[in-house]
Amino acid sequence: PDLIISPQPAVLVELAPYLVDLGEFVNERSLRRDFGDYLIDLASVDGIVLGAPIKVDLKSLVWYQPAEFEFRGYTIPQTFDELVALSDSMVADGETPWCNYIFSGPATGWLGTDWVEDLLLSTEGPAVYDAWVEHDVVFQDPRVEEAFVRFQQMIDTAGYVFDRGNMTAIGFFENAIPLGDSDCLMHKQASFFASAITGFGYDLEDFSTFKFPAVDTEFADSALGGGVYLAALNERREVRQLARFMLSQRFGSEALADLGGWLLPNVRFNLDSYGDDLTRSFAEIVQAAITAGQYRFDASDLMPPAVGTGAFWVGITELVDGIKAIPEVLADIDGAWPI
Repeated sequence: PDLIISPQPAVLVELAPYLVDLGEFVNERSLRRDFGDYLIDLASVDGIVLGAPIKVDLKSLVWYQPAEFEFRGYTIPQTFDELVALSDSMVADGETPWCNYIFSGPATGWLGTDWVEDLLLSTEGPAVYDAWVEHDVVFQDPRVEEAFVRFQQMIDTAGYVFDRGNMTAIGFFENAIPLGDSDCLMHKQASFFASAITGFGYDLEDFSTFKFPAVDTEFADSALGGGVYLAALNERREVRQLARFMLSQRFGSEALADLGGWLLPNVRFNLDSYGDDLTRSFAEIVQAAITAGQYRFDASDLMPPAVGTGAFWVGITELVDGIKAIPEVLADIDGAWPI
């Protein structure tokens, strides 16, 4: 093929000998200006840019119903401490703060790893997060352990989680039902959760999101997600022209921005092009995170499979089910890291 579109930048790195340097199509300085160093470095080898993102996702979101918050007098938390205080207030009022079903078949655990990743990134920042992905910072490091402790606080504090005993037994999309029925008032999940809300017959206009608040305000712009990358195998003129267009701020403005949920990663993309306010709000968070150098890929997707989509998912599930405590879970995950 002339072009490759992949959700895994590591795949492009493996294909490096076959790929064209995108820096020959678009000036590398321009690519780094438009997408940030982090997203370009993920798909670069020895100074050669193998790929650049054309779509991103956002996971650092908390879903809620504004009318429910307004009726009860709740305000949007700006820090993690305020999020904890809000959760405590809800419990005191006889409400249940969180919907948190995490069952996902053989992938059960990823909703929990998202919590841990957001907590670590927004506490310690991108440098520690990146070192953790590479295992230069181990899971048993006190900074990582503290992220697990905060996650457990949010699932095991009395009254915090609706139907707590079935967290690992019921599908993650089914969080839309108790959230829609106000049996719980918040749910942490990615932007694609919108399809669950509409899929279960609720009106998406009744829902909104706020950014998962940072633990340390120094990292207030931190955001977790993923992305889809463009790469080229041939240097023909028409391939070069199409790649240039897809990596420009014009790409998406006439169609993709109206799809709902499609987030363009180019920080120069005109936010007014988005067809709905909810998607525009997601894009604002992404652009702010990329501009601040605080946007990061889901760590479990970047780690070796035996760890990221293996021991990490399993460990979270065992922690939620009460089979193992945090120290044992962390030791197990570190032990699964390839030598």
